[in-house]
Amino acid sequence: MTSAKLSKHYGALGPAERLALVLAAGARNDDVERERLMGSAPRVTWQVPDTFGRALTLLVMSSQHRMKVLELAALVFRTRALATEMTGTSAERLECVAVVYGYPFRARRDGWARFCAAEQLDATVCERASPGADVLKLVHQEAAAFGFTEAQARVLIRQRRDRFRRDTHCGDGSGAGAQGGLSHP
Repeated sequence: MTSAKLSKHYGALGPAERLALVLAAGARNDDVERERLMGSAPRVTWQVPDTFGRALTLLVMSSQHRMKVLELAALVFRTRALATEMTGTSAERLECVAVVYGYPFRARRDGWARFCAAEQLDATVCERASPGADVLKLVHQEAAAFGFTEAQARVLIRQRRDRFRRDTHCGDGSGAGAQGGLSHP
């Protein structure tokens, strides 16, 4: 049966069924089907306080922000843990990676604080009320102890790039490393 024939029955779908089909069509990048499904949905009217739209937007934005900073926190902690298990250049590399992950963590944290200040919101309310507060407190302490600044990340990236170029002789145009192949930074 074609989707055009199926679409005649979309009006009989319940909200849960329709949502599942809308998500599946979106996952397939089938905009036509998604629009048919959305167009067949009955319309409802809600009465909400005038703050509802802003509150919902804040909820979505804070959730996205929270997930991203928790992801970055996990990467910082994982690379720092691996660095403590290693020695020599491997440990140095992982310490550098932790700083490079730490910088966007700190930048996002600071950006969120500026956004909340501009909106006259208390950024710490969302921080304390959401899951992961203890993890974020720990990574904030790491950020304070290790800096995680843009300048620090840039210096480390530049040093790694220069060392990679030197070790692989990228500057001579051959692209061959000291052992005749490419080495990784």
